[in-house]
Amino acid sequence: MRTKYKPWAVQYLSEYFENQFTLENEESIKSLVDFVSSKDTYLEIGPGKGQFILNLAKRYQNINFLVCELNKTISGICLKKIDESDLKNVKLISCDFYKLSEFLKTVKFCGLFLNFSDPRPKKRHTNRRLTSDNFLVEYSKILKNNHYIYFKTDNDKFYEYSKENFERYNWKQIYINEDYKNLDDFDAETEFEMKFKGEGVKIKRLILEKTDATINNVIEEDKN
Repeated sequence: MRTKYKPWAVQYLSEYFENQFTLENEESIKSLVDFVSSKDTYLEIGPGKGQFILNLAKRYQNINFLVCELNKTISGICLKKIDESDLKNVKLISCDFYKLSEFLKTVKFCGLFLNFSDPRPKKRHTNRRLTSDNFLVEYSKILKNNHYIYFKTDNDKFYEYSKENFERYNWKQIYINEDYKNLDDFDAETEFEMKFKGEGVKIKRLILEKTDATINNVIEEDKN
């Protein structure tokens, strides 16, 4: 679902920096690295309007949370909600995920959240899916060993594609639920999730562990 361009949100993003990082200056990059390395930190890619990450950050204030969003309108909306929450353990960076991963080679996350990612159904957009080959390789580089990707979607075809790709890259499936109704302790509802559940749409959830096998598999893929 595309978000309509909102000038106020883009302007907000360009003016308020207390709770956002930018890759455009060294001081902010250093602050980003310090934030990720100072505590156990979890990354959400594609936060929507921020409901999920803010609910989780409020409950787990001993943990840091970072959201990465490319779309400037969505970023501005999410940043405003972060600012209004007064939470100190959640920050935003508005950039392409690949650019972010380039600056985090010395630090790693304790978990990654992929919540209702755009399924990119057209074949020519396969490489832009957040569970495509290149993304899974990058995730393995920034995630600590024996830690997890938390994945949720309403889209059946995207779920099957993602599940098969996780298997191909040897991400260990430790939790599979194809009709996910009750939230796990370490989870929160997104805006989309509330809407889908109200419409009777089944939510699919996976939790995938990064192991030594995942790393070895990625190394072999890179060689080829």
